[in-house]
Amino acid sequence: MRSSGFGVQITERIISCLSYLTFGIAGVVWIVVSYIAKNQMSSFCSYNIYQSIFFSIFLYILSLFCSIVSGLLSAVPFLGKIINDFSIFFAQTPIYFGYTLWGLIIFVITCYLAIFSFLGRYPYLPFISDVVGSNFRR
Repeated sequence: MRSSGFGVQITERIISCLSYLTFGIAGVVWIVVSYIAKNQMSSFCSYNIYQSIFFSIFLYILSLFCSIVSGLLSAVPFLGKIINDFSIFFAQTPIYFGYTLWGLIIFVITCYLAIFSFLGRYPYLPFISDVVGSNFRR
């Protein structure tokens, strides 16, 4: 049963949306369930699941890189104070409903990805979508 507007089943859209909202965990569960049931996932579902997984990995690596760089630069006398103040403002000071600036950016990007996947469209993130799109056919 296909949806009338976008040609993507509602279960695929829900799984794709949940995969973004859980940062890939629901997608990994769906991959395992599909493998055990020997069902082939659609290209839409696999694209969104793998994009959510790569997005989560990218966020982890970026966060790790930023903490290492800020730790190294905080030892520099004048630059350390600026880096420390920037880190406190960007990652520790609540700005909007308890979200930090970094958390708010991640929240907005995640909502964008989840909404577009729920609508049956392929959401685009500049680096991650290119990697996923080149490895998984649409």
